[in-house]
Amino acid sequence: MAKPGGKTESKRTAEPADGDKALKKSGKAKDAGKSGSKGGAKAVRKAARGKAKSAKPPKVGKPRRLRGAEQLVEKVAAQIVAAELDRVQEEHRLGVENGLVSVPTDVGDKGSEKADKKKESVADKPLGELLRVPVGPVSLADYDPSSTPGVASRADAEAELPALNARLDELQERLFAAARGGDSKRRVLLVLQGMDTSGKGGTVRHVISQLDPNGVRLTAFKAPTEEELAHDFLWRVRAALPNPGQVGIFDRSHYEDVLVGKVRKLALPMVIGRRYILINKFEQGLANEGCVVVKCFLNIGSDEQRDRLLARLDDPDKHWKYNPGDVDDRLLWPQYQDAYRIALEKTSTETAPWHVIPSNHKWYRNYAITRLLVEALKRIDPKYPAGDFDVAAERERVLAS
Repeated sequence: MAKPGGKTESKRTAEPADGDKALKKSGKAKDAGKSGSKGGAKAVRKAARGKAKSAKPPKVGKPRRLRGAEQLVEKVAAQIVAAELDRVQEEHRLGVENGLVSVPTDVGDKGSEKADKKKESVADKPLGELLRVPVGPVSLADYDPSSTPGVASRADAEAELPALNARLDELQERLFAAARGGDSKRRVLLVLQGMDTSGKGGTVRHVISQLDPNGVRLTAFKAPTEEELAHDFLWRVRAALPNPGQVGIFDRSHYEDVLVGKVRKLALPMVIGRRYILINKFEQGLANEGCVVVKCFLNIGSDEQRDRLLARLDDPDKHWKYNPGDVDDRLLWPQYQDAYRIALEKTSTETAPWHVIPSNHKWYRNYAITRLLVEALKRIDPKYPAGDFDVAAERERVLAS
């Protein structure tokens, strides 16, 4: 856009002279001057004005490109407002379902019906969706270790556990049978990570008590041995994977190499960064082979950890569980929390998502893990294999024996 006094204005002042020159060349301007005819002079001035008018730039206004930019800004702003409204509505919905937002009850029969439907939807909704870490940035401050998503009270959870345990037992048997009596390659891997006293051992005892030991493979990872250190960090993990038909349980796991490794500076930052990538590829490979990976971060509060450590010191029968090194790690609480945050951000994928398990309440921790395992096995939906024999003939043989 040209400014007044610029090049466009300069052209405007010169163009009338060019018009007179063109008229003189044709002889019309000369004739008009000699005769002194007003009509001729008038024609000359009119022609010159017409020439100047045709060269006059358009009125200063918003260029087409600027108007398009404003329209784009308005469109994006409208989309942002709509997205923010959807986010607020979704947060409110989740708050209502999780009991964090109260809903008026004095809205008549229709309100009561809606409230009942809400309660039913919470009970039917997979717990994994409530505890799942979404792909993207993570803030552990958003996860309350004393919360109990998906269940209203301890009494409700304990009332539901017998049915959950029976369902877990049935699904595990079907998983084992489908692999042993058929050709199924399906399996489940439960990964347990958490700060000291978060309840990894207690979770293992609870889960194993509900499963057939023949179909379970448990591995508790400690500091790597010299032989393990001679290989890549996933070498010992591959060797401990469950076989088809089994439920594998990792008490600590390959994530120690990006948690302790980062906090204690046992590896360079670039090495830690590469391990996140290798872990994602490793877990994607497991999924491709038919293994469902259930990753659980047992989220405990700092005060709760202190109380549990003190309880171990106060009870002589629990001294065997106390490790002075736990206090050394406790002094690095902020660093470990940051290491967990980064690990969850970089390795919670659509294929193998993390689940943050509020673990200040042991009863809820055990309930949540049991329910997650049931949901994982239900997704597999293992089937009992069909027999490869004549049932009627075999019945006669049994009766005749």
